Amino acid sequence: MQPLPLPRTLRGAALMAVIEEAAALHLRANAVVEHLHSRPELTNACRGVLRDLARLGPRTVPQLARRRECSRQHVQVLVNRLVADGLAELVPNPDHRRSPLVRLTPVGKDTLEAMWRREAEVIDELPPALDVEELEGTTRVLRELRRLLEAGPRPVMKENAQ
Repeated sequence: MQPLPLPRTLRGAALMAVIEEAAALHLRANAVVEHLHSRPELTNACRGVLRDLARLGPRTVPQLARRRECSRQHVQVLVNRLVADGLAELVPNPDHRRSPLVRLTPVGKDTLEAMWRREAEVIDELPPALDVEELEGTTRVLRELRRLLEAGPRPVMKENAQ
């Protein structure tokens, strides 16, 4: 088996390490959240749509799909599940007759807030291994790295997706 290609610079290797650690953290956090919430039908993807609706307000399925960088069809399946569970609803869109807005229902808002409370309790119980300044610095680094990747070589990403 051939070794995996590595970045050619120390900076590139450090960036790769950050990305790898962020991915591992994402997987671990998802596992903790899945365990924490007792509704297995409310997948991480469904919770993500609920969070987007809470943070951004009502959105169309295509808008949610663009934000999540996934297919409109995938988001439509998630939205259908949330609507069937009474957590979201479709409402008329004044800007587009055939593309309704998806918005949280009061039950969806209450469900999401209860989930956030449970998650906050777990986070607050973690040992204080990092101080606030370190955590804020980490957030700035991750946000900037995400911004750089978002502004990066889109044509290459589109070619690979075909």
